[in-house]
Parts: sequence; C-alpha cells; structure tokens
Amino acid sequence: ARGLLLHSLMKELWSELKGSAGLVGDVGPAIEKAAKKAVAEAKLEEPFAKLERARLAKLAWEWLEVERGRAPFTIAAMEEKRKLQVADLELNGRIDRMDKLESGGHALIDYKTGKPTPNDWMDPRPDDPQLPLYALNAKEPISAVAFAKLRTGEMRYMGFSDREDLVPGVKAAKDWKALLEGWKKELEALGQGFAAGDARVDPKELLNTCRYCDLQPFCRVYERVNALGEGEEGAGD
Repeated sequence: ARGLLLHSLMKELWSELKGSAGLVGDVGPAIEKAAKKAVAEAKLEEPFAKLERARLAKLAWEWLEVERGRAPFTIAAMEEKRKLQVADLELNGRIDRMDKLESGGHALIDYKTGKPTPNDWMDPRPDDPQLPLYALNAKEPISAVAFAKLRTGEMRYMGFSDREDLVPGVKAAKDWKALLEGWKKELEALGQGFAAGDARVDPKELLNTCRYCDLQPFCRVYERVNALGEGEEGAGD
C-alpha cells in the first residue's frame, strides 16, 4: 500500500513540476499538493492520513535534492501503459516514468522502495527484468535505464546508461548496444520457454529459490539442495 502511495505521490509531483525547470524556486506547494492528493486517492482516514501526508512530504523533499543534481530533463511519460513483445508473447506493462534528456535520448525510471540491484540484470534469467524489457520495446531512443531508490537516507539512482555522467549514480555500460542485445537474447529465450510450456525444475539460486516454494512435497530437487545446504553447515561446525 505504501508503494502505491509513493507512485501516486511521484505522479502528482511531476505533473506539477514537469521536469528539472520546475525544481527552481519553492517546491513546497507542489509537494504539499502531491502528498495531499496521493493520500486522498488512497482514501485513508484521519489521523493516519495526516501521518502519511507528512511521511510522503518528507520523502519528496529528500528525493528532489537528488533530482537537483541532474542535468536538464523533461518528463516524457508517467504511469503509461504499453504493449510489450517478447518472443511470441504480448504483455501489458506500465512505465513508472520516462525522462527526455536535454543531452539526447530518454531515461527509463522505475521507482523502488526496497533494495534494487541492477547487476541482477546481467545474469542469466535476470531478476526484475521489466526495465530491460521496456527499453527493448520503447519507440523512443533509450539512453539509460535506472532504478530510483526512494528509501530514506539511501536516496539515489542506480542503473546503466550509454555514456558517462548521464544520470548521477548510473554507470556507463562498456558497450550499450551489446548490453541491449544481451538482454534481448536472454528475454527472448525466457519468453520462448514460457510459451512452449518449459517448466523443468531448475532453481536459479538453489536453496534460496527452494526455501519459499509451495511445491516442496512434490519436488525431490528441494531434498537434494536442502541436504547439500545442511551438509555444508555441518562441515563448517
């Protein structure tokens, strides 16, 4: 629920500010208005609503300090629904935000309140692959894909871009074109496997994957992986 509130806050805030030019001057009224509207849409009751308005306003103030450190940009899309194609699958997606960069290209941004790890996009069968998928399907030229980490005391951007110093905290890829091609190859393989009904038992992270699986009584792989894990712990003792 708090994640939905945060998305609503950012949508309302940038509807007012519209880009980096809106950060000049007093942004207090825009923050107050956005926090109030987000809480109203969530239909929260007092006094909890008052607490959430204050919490959201504090987050917004802290986040806009991060945005002030960026090169000029304008908002190109917010919470926009898009059709995504991967292999023979057509998926429905929603872009949290896309910025048009004054230096050229666009940045795809996904809001996160947890602990996002863009490096997970680099592994086989990538975790949280929505931003790479959006980048591959975008009609606009994409220059950066980034998580916006909206967590008190840890506010920052993190991701990859096609060149240096495009967005603070976002790393320039060694080869942007090769990065996109690698994502396409991996996501196409996942899409094809899903469409073909490939459901072989192949836990990506062994014990970490199996620990929260609801099908353990039917799966002997969990027994093997769990035995290995317990054996390693015993050996350490």
